[in-house]
Amino acid sequence: MEFGQGITSGVVMAAVDFEAAARALEAGALACSGGEGRVLRIATSIAGGVPVDLREAVTGLDENNAVLAAAAVLHAAGCRDLRTTAQGGRR
Repeated sequence: MEFGQGITSGVVMAAVDFEAAARALEAGALACSGGEGRVLRIATSIAGGVPVDLREAVTGLDENNAVLAAAAVLHAAGCRDLRTTAQGGRR
């Protein structure tokens, strides 16, 4: 992970090497729970294009992480207002 600041806003940002994170996870080099590992696998797939077995990844998620993963998928698909999307609006 690398940290920097936005050019115009100065907001602190982080850049994650998702492929390296996925390799570290698979090698057992990251200390995390099973749920955290599942969330990371989903994130690496969305952000880094790393293949993930969704059946394996989502079946072990608790409700909170399942909602966050679903929100990440919707965001990646271009759905920015999750309140409207969740209520069945704007398709």
